[in-house]
Amino acid sequence: MAKCEICEKKMNVAKKHAYRSSRVTKRSLRKQYPNVQRVRVFVGSASRKMHICTKCLKSQKVQRAAC
Repeated sequence: MAKCEICEKKMNVAKKHAYRSSRVTKRSLRKQYPNVQRVRVFVGSASRKMHICTKCLKSQKVQRAAC
């Protein structure tokens, strides 16, 4: 499992409830994964591939390198 190398976003655990006639019948844990992409970005003067979440890509915290 990859995590974002910029903001350190990683897997989260959340509770999942199963309802039946307005009552909770089952409770379990589920895993929520961030949308992490492997992208070529500039680091200093060189380009390299990094695992970046889409929130960091949209907010332009890193500059993408041309293919």
